[in-house]
This record gives sequence, C-alpha cells and structure tokens, in this order.
Amino acid sequence: MSQKKNRIRRNIWYFLKPSVGKLLGILMAAYFVFTFFSIRNRVQVNFYEVEEGSLVKEHIYTGIILRDETIVNSADNGYIYYYVADGRKVANGNRVYSIDETGDLMNYLNTHASEIEVLNSSKVTDIRTELLHDSRSFSDRDFKTLYTLKDTLDAHVIEYASMNIFSSMSEQMRESGINFREYRSDTTGTVCTYTDGYEDITETELSSSLFNQSAYKRDVIKSGDTVTTGNPAYKLITSENWMIAFPMDKEDVDEFRGRDTLRISFSDKDFSTQAGFKVISGADGNQYGLLSLDSYQIQFTSDRFVKFEIVTNDVSGLKIPDKSITTKDFSIIPVRFLTMDENGNQGFYKAVVSESGTGTQFVIPEIYNTDEEYCYVDCKDDTVLRPGDYVISSPSDTEDRYQIGPVKGLKGVYNINKGYAVFKKVEILESANGYSIVRKNSSYGLSVYDHIVLDTETVHDGQLLYR
Repeated sequence: MSQKKNRIRRNIWYFLKPSVGKLLGILMAAYFVFTFFSIRNRVQVNFYEVEEGSLVKEHIYTGIILRDETIVNSADNGYIYYYVADGRKVANGNRVYSIDETGDLMNYLNTHASEIEVLNSSKVTDIRTELLHDSRSFSDRDFKTLYTLKDTLDAHVIEYASMNIFSSMSEQMRESGINFREYRSDTTGTVCTYTDGYEDITETELSSSLFNQSAYKRDVIKSGDTVTTGNPAYKLITSENWMIAFPMDKEDVDEFRGRDTLRISFSDKDFSTQAGFKVISGADGNQYGLLSLDSYQIQFTSDRFVKFEIVTNDVSGLKIPDKSITTKDFSIIPVRFLTMDENGNQGFYKAVVSESGTGTQFVIPEIYNTDEEYCYVDCKDDTVLRPGDYVISSPSDTEDRYQIGPVKGLKGVYNINKGYAVFKKVEILESANGYSIVRKNSSYGLSVYDHIVLDTETVHDGQLLYR
C-alpha cells in the first residue's frame, strides 16, 4: 500500500516539477486560447480606402429659347423660293424670297436640272457642320429630333439650289416667259424658315406645359412649297439678345440664390459662356431660371429646346462614400480652458475635491476636434473627464471654472487602421452621387489611404474589428 502511495506522489511531483518545456507549453496554450477568443469576438466589416478625388456636381437642364422673332406672312399665293438660306442674316432691303404663281418655275427646274450647280464646297461644309452638331446631341430616347434634322437638311439643299438658280439663271427664266415676284426684307435680321407657335411667348407666360417636348410641333417651309397670302413665309430674328428659360426645383433655387451670373456650357456646340441669371415665377406659379445672353444667337436659330450645363467649380479633397459618415455627440469644453503642462502636453486642469480641500489635477483626454469656441471630448465613464466634472483655467484661479455637461454632434467616420474603431471627424465640402468630398489635411481628420468602416451602424468606439 505504501509503495502505491509513493508512486502516486512521484507522478504528481513529476507533473508539478517546473521545467522550461512545460512552461512554454502552458504559454502556447494560453496564446492559442486568447487568439481564438479574440478572433471570435471580432466583427468582420467591409472597409473603404480613402483616396484623393474631386466631385463635379451635375447641373444639366433643358430649356426653351426666347428671342425677338417676327413672322413675315406671304404677300401672294404660289410656290415659294428663297434667296437666303435658313439661319443666315439678311440686310434691310435685300431679297428674301420669290413667289411663282403658275408652277412654271418648277417645270423649268426639272427640265434644266443638269445645268444647276446645287452644292459647292462651302455649302457641303455647312451641311457637315450641321450633321456633326446634331450627332453629338442625338439620343435614342429623343428619336424625333432625327426628323427635324432631315427637314433642316432638305431645306438647306433646296435653298442652296434656288439661290444658285436666281443668281445665275434669272435672265434665262424671264426670257423663257417664267414670271415670278421678288420680296425683300424691310428690316435686318436672321432668316428662319419654320414656325412653332413660341414666337410671341414672354418670360411672364412660362408654364410647365411649354417644356413638354413630346407635344412640340414646328412647321417647316421649304423652297418649292406652296404658300397662301397671309400665311407665314418666313420669320426674322431681329436681335442678338436672347434668353433661355428652364424649370428649377427648390434645391436649385437655394443653390444659386444670390447669383446674378452663371457660366453655362453647351456640350453639343463645344463652347461655354457667361450668362446673366435670375429666378422668376411663371404663369403657373412655378420657379424658373432665366439666362440672358447677347451673343451666339445665330448658332441656335434652328433650335427651340436647348440642353446645357451650369458649370460649377470642381471640389477637390478626400473622397469617401456617404454611407460611411455618421454623427456622434461629444462633450464640449470652451477652448480657453485648454492648456499645456511643463512637458508640452495639451490638456485640462480638473478640480479635485479631497478631505484636505479642493485641488487640481492635470488630465490629458483624447480631443476629437477643436474650433473657435470648443474642444470636443468623449467624456465616458472610463475617461479622465466625466460629465459633472469641473475644469479650471489654472491652479491659481479656481474660481474660473466650467462644468462638463453640454454636448454637440460631429460628423465623422470610423478609422480602423489599427484594427479597432476610432472616430475621426470630417468636414464635408460637397456631396453628390453617393459620395462626399471632405477637407484634406484637417486637424483630427483623415489622411489618404486610411481605412474606414462602410457600415457605421455596426461598430462603436474601440471595437475590435476583423477586415
């Protein structure tokens, strides 16, 4: 029996006897247990790497053109032929069109077609330019604009032909017994060979129905068409001043409030310009923007609706997703209480009450932001400052004190560079399309290549995270 007890004692002593190997084994086991529970308790999150970028907020609109337009009615019945191409200027007293009452001119053109030079190189260039501009602005969702382009090109070809005819063959036609009457302009302006019912609309008559392009219709008059007395023969644009009216929502009105000029860009025309700007109320009570221009009118003579962009300055900084931004409340302490100790550390003197009386203690809490008025401190129970504590300006002036209590929110993100969540404030410069541009190189803020949490609702300060 005694031998059995001795063996048991020896076995116990063997296991309890200290050794380096056993100590390493215990440490490794403890390490694996700690690692297992650390990983188990970590929250796996999606993160975003902060990058430099810029944000251009799109301000693209479609407006209607308002200008000084005078419709000139036909003085006779018959077939109309133009001396001036659509979109070209005519001086006071110059020939604009002629009327062939009998149709003999059309027969003459058909029988002498081989003698007519329809298009020279300059006219071909004009048509190519027209095609280029329309191709840039073409959209599958607005296919009807293709028919407008076809009508415009047809009119150009016929007008160029008739201009050549009347300049080079008028005497021959008269000798052949073809009679036609010529009509001249009584003012200077730009000739347009279409009407659309918008000629007399003013800014006070604006309404949402005018911007319905699906209901828009225009009547194009081409050389060779028949016209009747008193009906439109052409119209004249008599001023270089023109306007673009466009609908605005409340956000637009707020953004451009107080501006009297705007820079606008026409992507299909490849140019931008400065325009006068004001906001007006239409006849339907809605808000409309009104852009005023005094040049480039001739490039838009065939347009009633125009697509343009209001150009705003690009905002550059650090680009982050909007969904990564949250708001957190911090205790605010007047910045005048922030001071330094003899080692150069920034902190506060906290009033400490003990049995011997009131003293002071210099504390160094983590500061998340400072502005002109306040320091922002997270005063939780485990920090050196708590709600209800007093801070004083200096140990020698305990009467100048402030009780911690009021809070104020800061916008920010959770930085996870070190494997746990740390709140970093952000200063938003601009937001659009799900992203925000925040100020770069700001104190207590973000830096390029920082990793931030995408879903801020699943984390809190100091939380251990797994990426």
